[in-house]
Amino acid sequence: MRKTVRRKEHRAPIGFIILPMIDVIFLLLLFFVIMTSFEASAKVRVDVPKPEQSQAKREASPKQVVINCEVADRAPAGGGSAVYRVAANPPETLDAIAARLMAAKQANPQLKVVIRADRRLPYADVRAVMQVVSDVGISMMSVAALQEDER
Repeated sequence: MRKTVRRKEHRAPIGFIILPMIDVIFLLLLFFVIMTSFEASAKVRVDVPKPEQSQAKREASPKQVVINCEVADRAPAGGGSAVYRVAANPPETLDAIAARLMAAKQANPQLKVVIRADRRLPYADVRAVMQVVSDVGISMMSVAALQEDER
């Protein structure tokens, strides 16, 4: 009887091929170098001419007004617990905001109002702003809310 001898097949060693990774790193490096040069060129100061007879017009009336309702740091005695701002302007009373909205509505009858409120505010304070917007006669009003992550 003959014994059959099995020869072990020579398998290629398992290794890490680094050439594709070098290509990817080179492309990423190239991308960031190019983007950095674009960023630097966007920051160059340019003195733009001011033509005397320009046809360009600045839009006079806003399309949207944002009213921010925030929690007052120190609530005044007998006053509400909210502070109201139009965009990033200083705090104003609801009467002053109503006057601003009236003027903006006259300039643009299609005016939209977005109310952004802090979640710690009582609903009555937010409702007061909604009532002012309604009293001015603005029909397009949105209330912005932050959707919490579902956990």
